[in-house]
Amino acid sequence: MNSNDEAPTTPPGTAGFNVREFARTAHGSHRGRLDLASLAEEPLDTDSLRLVRALRDMERTTLHRVRDLLVTATHKDARVTAFLTTWMFERYWIADALDAVLDASPAAHGLPSSAGPARRVLAERRERRGPIRRSLIANITGTQIVAEHVTTSLVDEWITQAAYRRLPGVSPAMASIIGPVVEIKQRHIHFLAEEAELRLGRSARARRITRRALRRSAWPLGSVDRSRHERTFFERQVFGDQSGRAEAARIRAMVAALPGIGPGVASTVESRLLP
Repeated sequence: MNSNDEAPTTPPGTAGFNVREFARTAHGSHRGRLDLASLAEEPLDTDSLRLVRALRDMERTTLHRVRDLLVTATHKDARVTAFLTTWMFERYWIADALDAVLDASPAAHGLPSSAGPARRVLAERRERRGPIRRSLIANITGTQIVAEHVTTSLVDEWITQAAYRRLPGVSPAMASIIGPVVEIKQRHIHFLAEEAELRLGRSARARRITRRALRRSAWPLGSVDRSRHERTFFERQVFGDQSGRAEAARIRAMVAALPGIGPGVASTVESRLLP
C-alpha cells in the first residue's frame, strides 16, 4: 500500500462546502408550502403517481443506508458523518412531502402493488449480503471505503434527480413541489461531488474499490430489494424515451469524468439504467 492510501480520512482543504452551514439551514417539513389544491385541478396520471411512490420509497431508505455506512470506517470521518446526519434529516422530509402528494391524489389508492419477486442479477450478489457480513468486509477495506460511499451516493443522487425532473413536465402543479426538492438535492450533490473528487484523486486503492462498487451496484441504490416489475417500471419511466436516454448519457459522462473511473465503468452504469 502506498503512502497515499494511508492518508487521513478527512481530506485537506475542504473549505468549499460548509457542513456547519448546511446543518444550520437544513430543510424540515415542506407541507406548509405544498400547493396540493392544484393537484385536484391537474391530477397526476397513474404512471406519474407510481414514480412519485418509487421516489418516496427511495428517500425512505436513507435511514437504512446511513446505518450501513456508519458501521464501516466512514463513521470515523467527522465531516462525512456530520453531512450524513443532515442528509438523512432532509431526505426524511422529502419523503414526507411525497407522501402528501400521494395522499392528495385519489388515484394513488389504485396503484399496482409494489411487492413481488426481486430481480436476480449475478453482479448484484454483493448487495444481497446481510448487514453484518457487509460490515465485516467494509471494515477490512479500511478508510478507503469512504471514497466508495460518497461516490456511489453521488451517482445515486444524479439518478434520482433525473427522475424528479420528469415530474414537472407531466403536471404544472408538480413544478412548485418538485422545484424546491431538486434545489435541496443539489446541495447534497455539491458535497458528495466535492468529496468524491478529493478522495478518488488522492488514492489509487480508493479508485479501484470505487470502480468495483460502481460496476456491481443496483441503481438507484437499494433497488436490489425492490420487485423486478418496479425496477423495470422506473427504468422505462425515467430513461426509456429519447429524453431519458439523453439523461442516462449525461450521467455516463459525469461518471466517466470522476478521477480514475473512466468510460468503461461509466458505460456499465449507463447500461444498467436503461430498460
